[in-house]
Amino acid sequence: MGRRLRWLPVLLAIAAPLSAQAPASEEASAEEPDFFFLTGGPYTQLKNSFQMIWANQFVRDRSGSLPAVVTRDFVGAGRFEWGFTDRFEFDLEFGYLRPRERTGGVSTVSAQGVDDTMLGVRYRLLREPSFPVTLTTGPQVILPSASRRQGLGTGKSSYAWDLALARDFGGPFFLGASLNASVTPDVADLAPGSSRRFDLSAVEWGVAFLLRPLERDTPAGSHHDLHLYLELGGGRFEEIDVGGRTRRTEVLAAPGIRYGFLTAAKTLTEIGLSIPLGLNRNAPDWGIILQVQFEYVF
Repeated sequence: MGRRLRWLPVLLAIAAPLSAQAPASEEASAEEPDFFFLTGGPYTQLKNSFQMIWANQFVRDRSGSLPAVVTRDFVGAGRFEWGFTDRFEFDLEFGYLRPRERTGGVSTVSAQGVDDTMLGVRYRLLREPSFPVTLTTGPQVILPSASRRQGLGTGKSSYAWDLALARDFGGPFFLGASLNASVTPDVADLAPGSSRRFDLSAVEWGVAFLLRPLERDTPAGSHHDLHLYLELGGGRFEEIDVGGRTRRTEVLAAPGIRYGFLTAAKTLTEIGLSIPLGLNRNAPDWGIILQVQFEYVF
């Protein structure tokens, strides 16, 4: 079937880089940088605040073999975050998949449907400036809402652990990194009549460098900012194929840009564009990610 970039819904622990003007203090701020495309962010939501994220992703890949296999995948991925406290949040991820594949000009894969659903919690263990980095971690459960019959999922629940950290150097520079490890136990073989079952694992990662060329306050108390990105991301994945288990490793680089507007009431709206580019044979050739986010504090 066509490839899909599973790092997008899983690594959508992403929220927009808010204003860089936040004071360095122990108190959680509504202006902490936290918007990435491939990389998970460690900044949990404020108490009684929520964030909605939606990302549309288009991926294209062409194999070098003959007959040529051309893959065009679309993924719509959503994420909801709610802050129970300034350090502890609830996460929900959901999405829609539409893989397309043509071999030698003939359609071989054409499916669509919902993605698996992720439920998770995260706790901020370390916080700048008391520590050199901000560090957040927590467990996740991925429920099998995607159709196995259409090749969109395994039909089994997965269990994951998410880790994200960042360092805000102040001024124009910011670094972030994330790691997500998951296991899907007892997945049935696709071969007809086979009774074999496999445990599948995945490890996904991302590293982000952020540059802030524009941070501008207005007399009314609102804030405009423009941020530039360079991210590296990818992972090692195990999947079920007819007759057994396969493994692949993907590595991508993704330049990106994002604009954010923070009102005087601390309501944030952001929009960003990223172009992931495959760096190895197993990664998709290129893609486009368009991401929109909204954050509100009650």
